[in-house]
Amino acid sequence: MDNARYATQVHGGYGFMNEFPVGRFYRDAKILEIGEGTSEVQRMLIARDLGLG
Repeated sequence: MDNARYATQVHGGYGFMNEFPVGRFYRDAKILEIGEGTSEVQRMLIARDLGLG
């Protein structure tokens, strides 16, 4: 996410346009970051249900 954010800043306004890959990289990195958090929450809930946490 940090690298994608930096690349977006380097490219300025072009970093947010759909015509350039940098914008896609930033969006993909953000989605993966959010999805990663979701799986961690799922693991915590499963552990709690199993009496491990």
